[in-house]
Amino acid sequence: MENKALLNFITHRHSTSQEWLLLIHGAGGSTRTWKRQIDDFGKDYNLLVIDLPGHGENQTISTLFPTYSFKFIANKVWEVVDHLQIEKLHAVGVSLGTIICLQMRQLQPNRLLSIIMPGAIVKLSRKLKVLAGVSLTAAKVIGYRNFYNLSARIMLPRKNHKRSRNIFIRESKALTIAEFKKWTALYRDLNKILRDFFKAKSTIPHLLIMGSQDHLFLKPAIEYAGVHANADIKVIQGCGHVVSIEKAQKFNKICLDFLRKVEGI
Repeated sequence: MENKALLNFITHRHSTSQEWLLLIHGAGGSTRTWKRQIDDFGKDYNLLVIDLPGHGENQTISTLFPTYSFKFIANKVWEVVDHLQIEKLHAVGVSLGTIICLQMRQLQPNRLLSIIMPGAIVKLSRKLKVLAGVSLTAAKVIGYRNFYNLSARIMLPRKNHKRSRNIFIRESKALTIAEFKKWTALYRDLNKILRDFFKAKSTIPHLLIMGSQDHLFLKPAIEYAGVHANADIKVIQGCGHVVSIEKAQKFNKICLDFLRKVEGI
């Protein structure tokens, strides 16, 4: 019987490798967000690509659950991993997907081999605290879809960010207004959640991959890498928040080099 509560996912199976790589998109994205990574990552790994609740092909999920929490979403991802009988894996989460990865780490740390966080969101700057604080009111005033589009332009303001900005705005059209409300509501507790994750100790290898033009999240990412011995950071020059799209080839190489190092290859 089909499990309608199971998140939509796509797998790309490797002919010989037993290693799995989980790919989690950001807010407004979908499995299609990772199309620039599939060929390169698929040469060495089995790939599990997931649509988050309400995103991509997960429209049914939005009618089953009235509210979300990061713990709920992380558990839904673990459900897919269990469904596929994957014991351990590497996780890659872009932007808001990094928060899902950190929540997954908190729930089942022994099953994560490493975590890669492109466009990592690990701490809210003063600017972001203000944005998160007014987000619910602003969304109600100008409309949730307009608020998302405005947020994308604030996060990705430069001309060379246009492609990644347009992709996320286009993909976000799949979200209903009810979904926008549920995801925006997560901002209410985001600062506290990130503070807890920031302080949490772990021995799992972490890699943060940031763009030099990521004016909202770069400084906190540098700070995170500076206080966690298990975390490394790579900064891609001339790049904004969504490094996996803007500088896909360079991003892919950085990820694969890190994974080979983790595995001792």
